[in-house]
Amino acid sequence: PQRPKRQRAAQACDRCRLKKYKCDELYPCTHCKKNQLDCVYQRNYRQRESGQSASYVIELETKVEELTAKLRVAESKLISNHAHQPPKVVTRSRPRPAPRASIDATPSSMPPNGTTPREALPSPYDPQEEACDTVEHEISELNHHTNGIEFHGSSSSAALIGHLQTTREKGRAEERWDSRAPEAGFSLISTLHNSSFSPSCTVGSAQLAPLQDHNYYFEHAHAFINGYFENIHFIHPLIDKEDFYARARDLWFNKTRQPEPSFVALYLSVLSFGALVRVWDEETLGGLTRFEWSRKLFSEGRVYLNHLHFSNNLDTVQCLYLMAKICQNELNPNLAYMYLGLAVRTCLAVGFNRHVRNPKDEQRSGWISKTWWGIFSLEIEISFSIGRPDTLGMDEYHNRGLPERDDSEYAIIPWMVDFAQIIRRVSVRIYHSRITLQEKLQAALDIEADLDKWMARLPDRIKPDILGHQPSSGALRDPKWARRQRLVLQIRYYNVKMLLFRPFLSNFTRKLRNTPTEPDETIAKCLDAATKTIEVIYDIFRIHTFFRCWWYNTTYVMFATLTLLLPMSKLGMCAETIPLLRSVDMAVEILEAMDESVVAKKSVEIIRHYLKDFRSSEPRPAPASDGGDDASIHAYAMHQQEQLLGFDIPDWAYGFGLPDYSFEGITRLFDDLGGLPMLDS
Repeated sequence: PQRPKRQRAAQACDRCRLKKYKCDELYPCTHCKKNQLDCVYQRNYRQRESGQSASYVIELETKVEELTAKLRVAESKLISNHAHQPPKVVTRSRPRPAPRASIDATPSSMPPNGTTPREALPSPYDPQEEACDTVEHEISELNHHTNGIEFHGSSSSAALIGHLQTTREKGRAEERWDSRAPEAGFSLISTLHNSSFSPSCTVGSAQLAPLQDHNYYFEHAHAFINGYFENIHFIHPLIDKEDFYARARDLWFNKTRQPEPSFVALYLSVLSFGALVRVWDEETLGGLTRFEWSRKLFSEGRVYLNHLHFSNNLDTVQCLYLMAKICQNELNPNLAYMYLGLAVRTCLAVGFNRHVRNPKDEQRSGWISKTWWGIFSLEIEISFSIGRPDTLGMDEYHNRGLPERDDSEYAIIPWMVDFAQIIRRVSVRIYHSRITLQEKLQAALDIEADLDKWMARLPDRIKPDILGHQPSSGALRDPKWARRQRLVLQIRYYNVKMLLFRPFLSNFTRKLRNTPTEPDETIAKCLDAATKTIEVIYDIFRIHTFFRCWWYNTTYVMFATLTLLLPMSKLGMCAETIPLLRSVDMAVEILEAMDESVVAKKSVEIIRHYLKDFRSSEPRPAPASDGGDDASIHAYAMHQQEQLLGFDIPDWAYGFGLPDYSFEGITRLFDDLGGLPMLDS
């Protein structure tokens, strides 16, 4: 019988089409495979995958196996070579300088290897040479109060507490002060959650409040607005005070029948923030306390904000910024990060980061610049404080002009942008780069030099009295904004310096031998910065009542105190730790002065628990050493006592560990105190 005629191919390969061959539609087709040619089909390649021949697949699998075998052989040879190299090859005589970002011009674009390090790892590379394993210190847990997952990176205070748990349990898992077993589903993030400030997710369906009936809270509005503009506004001067008051008067006297919802949201957020941070000489206003007023106004502002459905204008951006600051001072860092992220996205969506000529924005271009760059620096600060990446992207995206570096209250904005760039380098180079300890040490010293350079270049009016700077003769006549800015810049300087050198403390819990000289100095610098943070805030609290209402200071104080409690909990009462006790006692006094905050009260109880154990403890001598390395380190540290910033660094600087309590025991302390939802209602 006649063989049936072969049907025409639905799609032939390029060669068969050119040669008029009958293509069998395989991949590769028979003709191309026979002639050892590349078989190419037009249009969608994925349609050919189902027709690939079994022999071709087998051939590919064979090639993959051969290449994999060769790769394993090469890796084994490489590892063998590294294992037989002498130790001196690992430690360089002079560390390679880390990429540095210039702070002479702003914004300064980080070098390609600075913002996202991609250079090859040093060869040979020893992971144990890293200053600390930041991945192990990160926390990602379910918040049982919000039913949402939260991530807190290695530079966050939550990660520091988590580090106490993991490090201590590795060495002394059996020495638990609380015999109760860890509860199932335990979550540090849930324990530290601020449950009294957790706005519900159902606010979007709420109706706009009839604020006209209350005349937009005219009776108390002046007190709250003044509490913002004469206070924390000087640190982030983003809002036009005169324009704000003019538009607020239109609300009060009903000059605008249909006020813009975006301005109403901004108005309510200003009132909320002012109510939160102003000095209250009275217990209540209109029957409500500080926190009740602030949270009521915050919730109403959120209703207006949600009603806008992502309105892209300056009022919305400034409202989102204020809500982030409110969350920050309510000690809810996760919400602060989320709101500020929305502010950044809105700026990018409307082009506030770009120098685009828009006739409608000509009159407000100066305030757009102040707002964008103020949010830029705050985004980096908040992101670093919670251990998360910022959402700003590369600096090359942003060509909006900076505010002038003049003698006005707004000049702090460009200087804070410079400072934020330094913070970004700390985050990337110190906390998120896989480099050796020596390279990380060199990077830290380079960043410290740039940090000191930044401080030295500040205008005299806002330059803190540190690093040998003496106040000018007219300092007593400085305006209020200059005095406020000077205080805050000093605290931020010490806080960043403490975080810059903090990873080296973790390294000494694992490595006790053959330690170079530089880490001795980094330990002293870290502890000095922690002590100075507490001392500066304490001195400000003694003089200025307003500073006791800046609730975010609780975070600065607790972070510095935790740093000092590490050696104290390890060694107990001894000559090396007694000098640190004074600073911790000062921290307790600071937090007691902030008695309106439940968070501050709980923090005092935690610190006192440690101090009680510290004062009743016996000195714990450093472990004996068979060799001479530890003895030489001890002798060297004793020699440094009068030189390293007044701190006794000897024994514990190289071996201090963690408190004698399990992490579960520490967190259950909150339960013993009545539960720790932060700022309990």
